[in-house]
Amino acid sequence: MSNLSRFQWLREYSRLEHDIKFLEWNIRKSEHEYQRWVGGDLANVRIEKESKAAHLEEDIDSLQQELEWRRQALSDLLELVDSFDGIEEQILRKKYIEGKSLEQIASDNDVHYALSYIQKKHSELHRRLNWLDDWDEDKIN
Repeated sequence: MSNLSRFQWLREYSRLEHDIKFLEWNIRKSEHEYQRWVGGDLANVRIEKESKAAHLEEDIDSLQQELEWRRQALSDLLELVDSFDGIEEQILRKKYIEGKSLEQIASDNDVHYALSYIQKKHSELHRRLNWLDDWDEDKIN
């Protein structure tokens, strides 16, 4: 999961979702443009070596690699959240995937814990995720 901690990645969840949607749109737009140059209305236009059109295939490949990396990061995050049970999983899912505050989580009908308990559990989760990152780093080194 890159150099960012698991906890930092959780905070980036909604940005990852946004980036994936943007990359998907950008790939569709670039592929459409490429088709215009290959067999469409621009097929007879001469492409200059340094023009954007000359690098469309490479750009599409690069965008697809970035998209795959972000999809994998998102999948890894969901797997991390799913590895927790009960209230811990609910806190992670509701806070970082659904974007709710701890206060909103405590007031949810399906969560039957006080705000102070939710805050305590959230702090424990933060420490545990940081510990896992440290442990992984020690294992690698």
